[in-house]
Amino acid sequence: MSGFGAATTVARGRLIVVVTLVAASWACAGVRSPEVGPPMTGPSARGYKALFRGESEGQGAKGRFRVAVSILPPDRMRLEFLAPGGAPWLVVAATADSTLALLPSERAYEKTASSPEALDRLLGVPLESAEWIALLTGRPMCAQEAVHVEVMTRPAATLGRTVSWYQVSCPPNEVRYQARCEERGGALLSATVSEGISGAMILEAEYGDYDKGLGPRWPRLVRLRLPGKGAVVHLSAVEGPWASDIPEALFTPEIPDGFESRTLSLFPAGPGLRTR
Repeated sequence: MSGFGAATTVARGRLIVVVTLVAASWACAGVRSPEVGPPMTGPSARGYKALFRGESEGQGAKGRFRVAVSILPPDRMRLEFLAPGGAPWLVVAATADSTLALLPSERAYEKTASSPEALDRLLGVPLESAEWIALLTGRPMCAQEAVHVEVMTRPAATLGRTVSWYQVSCPPNEVRYQARCEERGGALLSATVSEGISGAMILEAEYGDYDKGLGPRWPRLVRLRLPGKGAVVHLSAVEGPWASDIPEALFTPEIPDGFESRTLSLFPAGPGLRTR
């Protein structure tokens, strides 16, 4: 994948869009959310933290937003979508076993078993938490020992020359995953994720601006194209990503007093963005 063209016609199958596409429209209200819990204490582990500035465009709507990301591999993540004042207007904490979503401005929450279907309703993309982590950190969506790497070539514009790259893929599963890098074991340049049975495209990703320091190499630029919504999302790190000690309790937060339990379906069933 060498780049993205114009948005494709909405395909049949699951129509998706990440929650970042609507963050700006909700955050623009400027309502300060109530606190979603005290500072976390207790055991911690080494993980990933970053703050992204984002831009989104799709179905005639544009927006800007910020999202704070905390990750403990292989399957624990927390996303906080921030209002202009800095308070979170949406928090999603997911592990391999459970998912908790908090809407502070509505004093509502949903706690459910973790599944692609649950994260699809809450974040707009039908991936498990471990797959979300792989997507954000520029890693293949399977264990390292299962990754298949193949050298690919095609004729170059110059007569008699070829262009080569490495194609990375994972074994067939609920989703099909392929990525591209310039060298074996190198940083990923792009990736595609599609449904395992139908083959319908879920998303395409492009990565860039990898940290050149010591330690893990994570992309600071992520571009997502979501064919099901004819939408594109740009993420640019303003803080991090960096390795950090993260309290494990961050991924299983307490539900604040006065919050009402209800099923949260944050996205329409077809093309378009949720608006207030």
